[in-house]
Amino acid sequence: MKLQILTSSLLALAVLWMTNPLFAQDSGSGTIPAISGGIGADSREALAAREKDFNFKLISTIIGTGTYVSDVALTISNAAGKPLVRHTTQGPLFLATLPDGVYTLSATFRGQTQTRKFQIRAGRLLTEYLRWPERAEEDWTIPWNAP
Repeated sequence: MKLQILTSSLLALAVLWMTNPLFAQDSGSGTIPAISGGIGADSREALAAREKDFNFKLISTIIGTGTYVSDVALTISNAAGKPLVRHTTQGPLFLATLPDGVYTLSATFRGQTQTRKFQIRAGRLLTEYLRWPERAEEDWTIPWNAP
């Protein structure tokens, strides 16, 4: 009984930690709410439940396998080139709330950088995908039914 309570408590703390908002400084004009996570089904479900609070979603995977990745270094800059968000993802999902406008995303994973422009419009959740090349010697997938 004590082990079950301890396990449940640790799981609850892990979910809270994985879904705790992380704020990236906006260099003096405020903060941009941003959060990442999604390692494990519980964390993905917790983030999905919070999507309505955000207007930008980024999903990072490996090309061909669809395997989720984390530790992607992100910078989101406004149209003037000012960085608004700097964040290293803690899972395959990244959510942010950005003012309406045009942005540039720069993302680096395993030494490779992808850059793209995107536009945020009022009342919409924009979902973008980052797909990275597979490295068979480094990549491995956790089985779908793993605890």
